[in-house]
Amino acid sequence: MVVPSTIRRIEPLAPIAVELLNGIPLRAGDNPSLQESLQREPALWVKIIQVAINSGRFADSAEPTDESIVERISPADLAEIAITISVHDYLRNALTVAEANNYWRYILACADCCRELAPPAKVDALLAYAAGLLHDIGRLALIQAYPERYANLLTLTNSMFIAEQSFDILHYEQMLFGLNHFATADWLAEVWKLPAWLRPIVGKFTTQASKDTANLVATVRAGTRLAHSLGFGYLQAAPRADIGAILRQLPGAVSYWKALDVWKYGEDHMRSKIGARLNWYAILSAPEAAT
Repeated sequence: MVVPSTIRRIEPLAPIAVELLNGIPLRAGDNPSLQESLQREPALWVKIIQVAINSGRFADSAEPTDESIVERISPADLAEIAITISVHDYLRNALTVAEANNYWRYILACADCCRELAPPAKVDALLAYAAGLLHDIGRLALIQAYPERYANLLTLTNSMFIAEQSFDILHYEQMLFGLNHFATADWLAEVWKLPAWLRPIVGKFTTQASKDTANLVATVRAGTRLAHSLGFGYLQAAPRADIGAILRQLPGAVSYWKALDVWKYGEDHMRSKIGARLNWYAILSAPEAAT
């Protein structure tokens, strides 16, 4: 595949983010090495502590210390926060553009939805969260590299949905950047040395997924559709699937959520959880977090 300079010049994810992704799923006893790796990144470590405090989980402590926070936070939560901050930092320069900010909200909602759907699919929760956050990494990278140009493309796409006219965004990505976001994702996954479990996720969702990744692919497919249906999509005019229909396509999800009142409680519950999670990371956009 010939890769144009517009794609080759895309900045990579931070090495610590790639290291964390390649360490998922976590194993018993990973916490000391995980903590050591994160503390070697002082700026990231400070933000992890800020987000952990902002999450409200230490409200019972007047002045929580780094040590007390680490003692009370699980390794999975520590890795999750670190990966999320890394993705936010990767997008930081683009987030002044409204469309990019909407996209950030969308991928964070996808991550939450995927984690929520992980138990019935028998998928590791951190694995599902990270896959949901990075499932669209080709588009994420294009937005990071060309925020205003991609924002114009999203505005046009949304307008075409409103007008109920067909529109091939892959064709226009190819024209603007030399590769569409699926091909970009495939190339980036190889160049950035992303983990094997993420490779079937970042391109087109495939029905040919291996037995080992089929449940993860199904979970991410359902989780991303759920995020859009809950109102967190970056293309607001795009059609939304019925939430019950989405869950019925994921084995075990309906029985797992069977106590919910005809999905309504589930929708409100998920919107509330996603809104709270967005508030956790809002601190990263504060002026002091940028220094």
